[in-house]
Amino acid sequence: MNCSRDLIEAYMDEELDPGLSVSVEEHLSGCQSCSELYSRFREQRAEIRSAAPYYTAPAQLERSIRDSLRQAVANETKATANNQPWRWLAIAASILLAVSVSWNMRPSSKRIAESDVLAQNILADHVRSLIGTHLLDVPSSDQHTVKPWFNGKLDFSPEVKDFAAQGFPLIGGRLDYLTDRTVAALVYGRRQHIINVFTWPAGPAVTSQSQFSRNGYNAIHWSHGSMTFWAVSDVALSELAQFKDLYEK
Repeated sequence: MNCSRDLIEAYMDEELDPGLSVSVEEHLSGCQSCSELYSRFREQRAEIRSAAPYYTAPAQLERSIRDSLRQAVANETKATANNQPWRWLAIAASILLAVSVSWNMRPSSKRIAESDVLAQNILADHVRSLIGTHLLDVPSSDQHTVKPWFNGKLDFSPEVKDFAAQGFPLIGGRLDYLTDRTVAALVYGRRQHIINVFTWPAGPAVTSQSQFSRNGYNAIHWSHGSMTFWAVSDVALSELAQFKDLYEK
């Protein structure tokens, strides 16, 4: 077989038939380029899984679905309607949908807050930018090159600053997607580390700040005027706070 990124991804997702899977395995064993690509895909998937949020439904939800299915089967057995397979699938799907919607609409203190989900998504985007190929759309240390690049690509103008003299040089920027909208991602360096700064309009003027640490990464969120900012990196939290203070001046 020829080198194929699509086949490698399908192989990872176990979407190929046995014969084609064997062909991909043989190709990976003899092609260094595809073997390295496969290794990067595996590392990326592991990183994303470790950073992305995962939700486990409670045992009560499973019991409710099973009880509802048993009741539906009992009712169908008593009925004289045609015994068509698609009807069973429709019944099961309807019950699952109803129970799932019911659960998701229930207020619960254990459910993750919207702000926590956003923080998880921002962390996942930071990790993807490091292990993928989309760290920079506009590689430049000149803020007067990076800022104009966003013109026409966003419905706002991001605030681009350079702190090379303080040890946080501007590296460039890119477009990213968060909170159901396109946002600006500004990229800075700190020795051998990368700092992603995600920014977008926050609505009415507010001033707030929060921070968290997870899986070796630190993040600080603040809002200033009509903009919100998230700085994410694996640098020490004290250094990230120093960067945030510089950005606010």
